[in-house]
Amino acid sequence: MFEITIQMLPFLMVFSLGIALFHTVILSGLFELKLRPSWILFLIDPLIVAAGYFFVPQQSGLVFIGLFVSVFVLAIIAMITKGIQGVAENFRKAREAKKPLWKIVLSGFAVVIFYLAFFYFGIYSFFIIFFFIIVSSILPNNKNRFFFYQRNLPTSKIQSVAMGLAEICGKAKAIKTVVSPFSSTTCVGYIYTVDEIRESRDDDGRTSKSYREIERKQELHRFLLRDETGSIEVDPEKLDWISFSPAKERESGNQRYREFILDEKTEILMIGQAFYEEAKTIFRYDENKKLYGMAPLEFVNFANKWRPLKLRSVATLLCIALFSAFIIVAPIKISGTKLIIESVNWKENFSKNPFVFFN
Repeated sequence: MFEITIQMLPFLMVFSLGIALFHTVILSGLFELKLRPSWILFLIDPLIVAAGYFFVPQQSGLVFIGLFVSVFVLAIIAMITKGIQGVAENFRKAREAKKPLWKIVLSGFAVVIFYLAFFYFGIYSFFIIFFFIIVSSILPNNKNRFFFYQRNLPTSKIQSVAMGLAEICGKAKAIKTVVSPFSSTTCVGYIYTVDEIRESRDDDGRTSKSYREIERKQELHRFLLRDETGSIEVDPEKLDWISFSPAKERESGNQRYREFILDEKTEILMIGQAFYEEAKTIFRYDENKKLYGMAPLEFVNFANKWRPLKLRSVATLLCIALFSAFIIVAPIKISGTKLIIESVNWKENFSKNPFVFFN
């Protein structure tokens, strides 16, 4: 049995303060427990080590090892718990948005695969995650699809817009105005959100914030979009607000309040389907392309200007990620002035746990 000696005891008690730091971060940051007082674990953990030495001396080493391993156990439990909560929250939002059930199930299955892959591939999972983050930034989603069609569709004048998928540009005009709840602004429409603020602190003492939306309210009735040639009625159902900046934002306590406004002064660009309905042309969601969005024209022009730089940056990051992964996985030897790269046994590399300290 691993037994702690009297010479080791002071060192291990000091070391347990580092364990207490991780316990505090995990319990308060990930499990969101309110520790009272906040330094209580810096007293408890060293006392556990001392108690093991005095009361169970022959198993005192196991007590310390258990305390150390508990950091990883708590972190894994927190990760799984957060994942389950995230899946449940996404499921709720997806059902509210009437998302198809097969897409919801597929999303949940993808999360399960992610956790299994993390435990199988170990440290290599971080490179896989990095790779997917980069790839996901260029894969189709509502925003990417909107800008893809925006670059390929000509901007039509409203008076002469053809039936079908079209791009139009102009200023909104309310048929029925609404009043925003946060700033009491009379406008065409608004989105009001409340986010939960979560703060975390790294080893250097730097604080970072993350936000989770807990409430959303939107009000937008049918409105007109006008340019110099005429106007067209816009159906707001399934309309995506893309790249709108908050007109007002405030943080109070652990919540952030934001309000996005559609006014009659900002020029916006819209992509959707022009459709003839009841002796008039309306603009609505395109069922074939699954596309319907609007964005401030100023932001669209900015995005188009910087798109070449973004593509080069994504390509560079992708190359760096692949090269870094190759360096870690590939067996490389230096012989004099030569750098020798041996053949890679992929089956052997991925069958062993890269976290060697767990073996």
